[in-house]
Amino acid sequence: MAGTGVEWLSIPTIAMTIRKLLCFVGALSATAHAQFTPAPGSLFPAGWDVAAFTVSIPHPAARTFHVTLRCGGLAGEVQDLKMPAWMPGYYRLLDYANNVSNFRATDRGHVLPWEKVTRNTWRVVTSGASEIVVDYDVSAGASFVAQNFLDENRAYIAPPGLFLYVAGRLQRPVTVTLQAPDNWTTVATGLDPVPKRPHTFFAPDFDVLYDSPILMGNQELRQFDVGGVPHEVAIENVPASVDRDRMLSDLKRMVETATRLVGEIPYRHYVFLLMGQGMGGIEHLNSAAIAFNGKSLGTPAGYSRWLSYVAHEYFHNFNVKRIRPLALGPFDYETENLTDMLWVSEGLTVYYEDLILVRAGLLSVAEYLKLIQNDIARFENEPGHRFQSAAESSLNTWGNSGIGNDRNNGISYYDNGALLGAILDLAIRNQSGNRQSLDDVMRALYRKYYKERSRGFTDAEFRRECETAAGGPLAEAFDYASTSKQMDYAKYLGYAGLSVTSSSQEAPGVLLDVNTRTADGDLTILESRNGGLLPGDRIVATDGVNTASAKKLNEVLAGKKPGETIEVDITRDGIPLHVVVVLAKNRKLSYTVAPVPNPSLLQAAILNDWLSPYR
Repeated sequence: MAGTGVEWLSIPTIAMTIRKLLCFVGALSATAHAQFTPAPGSLFPAGWDVAAFTVSIPHPAARTFHVTLRCGGLAGEVQDLKMPAWMPGYYRLLDYANNVSNFRATDRGHVLPWEKVTRNTWRVVTSGASEIVVDYDVSAGASFVAQNFLDENRAYIAPPGLFLYVAGRLQRPVTVTLQAPDNWTTVATGLDPVPKRPHTFFAPDFDVLYDSPILMGNQELRQFDVGGVPHEVAIENVPASVDRDRMLSDLKRMVETATRLVGEIPYRHYVFLLMGQGMGGIEHLNSAAIAFNGKSLGTPAGYSRWLSYVAHEYFHNFNVKRIRPLALGPFDYETENLTDMLWVSEGLTVYYEDLILVRAGLLSVAEYLKLIQNDIARFENEPGHRFQSAAESSLNTWGNSGIGNDRNNGISYYDNGALLGAILDLAIRNQSGNRQSLDDVMRALYRKYYKERSRGFTDAEFRRECETAAGGPLAEAFDYASTSKQMDYAKYLGYAGLSVTSSSQEAPGVLLDVNTRTADGDLTILESRNGGLLPGDRIVATDGVNTASAKKLNEVLAGKKPGETIEVDITRDGIPLHVVVVLAKNRKLSYTVAPVPNPSLLQAAILNDWLSPYR
């Protein structure tokens, strides 16, 4: 899944940020022995403009964090303190503010009046005070990577749901001091520690803070280095029978392969938070929060799935955190950040997660081809792929996070995007005579937009980079992304000397046998294998029921049997028509992907360069 951070920064900007960090660390070090001795009558050393948080856990069993925020450098009669409404990387509004209670603001001990003016905004009447202290509690009972969690044994902090910010001051530096129970021994986070101040961490701004989850308790901590860069692994709930050395060795090979693909390591340290409890995974700028069932690593299949899962979240530190659509940063933390390119951000990451493992030598070519054929079957057997495009799924994700909660009416941009990634990659390799690939596109996006231009890319810029690498148009591949047209898997996998065969068997339900697109209240047919309906027809009603949406149409079809007829009201070229259609039997498809016996020189070269392990 997709976090926040400085992913829109260029190299010069990163250099400035690092200098800012170093200056900040130096200032912290200089005052460390004095324990932040404040200027007379002040909360902070003279000249400081910083937000300082202290997080305490007075009663872990109550599942409530207590937060104290000390704000300096303020001006004005009132200050709005806000809680983000979502965590970047998880595309759903979460109402974090609902977990806040016992809000209190003071100025040098004097209680300040306040009122809640929006769902996530506390307005404090500061009357010109330059420094205030805010206290509040946050309930933390949801074991999920986008939510705060606390019990007697562990704590997980999802920063957007714990730390308030002063409106207009997201770019101020931040410190976080953690006061954990005495019997907890570990803290794991992507935040940088403050020298000589135990359990205190800093961020140059709130974007970095919100992109740095924190795991506390008694986790097992391991480490490996890649290119001199430390990678910490915090492990909990993985049985002792699972080989730790193998885990670290495989993670190291995965990181080496992914960073070689892009060309550099973009962070100074990285943390894998392997939480082993709860649900889901979310990528961050220099960390990943990954929850899973640790017992699953005890089987070869479970271990392989876990490694693919971790590779997905890790590769996001490139694709999403740095290579990203324009909409995904800088973030608006108060509302949806919409884009129709999540099929690129998430789907291409799914595509690369297993490709990285193949190139790392952790997955065989035969295993990879089996995954592809299973991916095709899963996608093609979901009715929703006939009604929604990858771009539409991306834009409409808020509320279901792209997983396609109703697979009858919509698709997962994860699944669709992964297949589109393979099609784009093989099309570029074929059209360029195997001189370029999707890897080159990812490197170009990283260099041009992240490093040189300090921003994300537009839809047109992404397409231009792909077509530049291919040396010509990729109209069909991009048409697949924007419509629900049937993808020609045999054609594109054939570029790598692979054959695709399919078989089918009868399955429950009926088949109208059309592909449609829903837009502006219309259900328009894109492709039809039904003699009564044509591409371009707009479905208005079915059996007298308004079916101008895929959901309504599927509700009508759900009560039908193969061979029955339905009456479809359509408009064709603006003319109303009434058509009687015979419903076909539904079929369940299966696929086999295998190398052809005698590939051409180009096919063999593409397959070798695509799937050979790095040496």
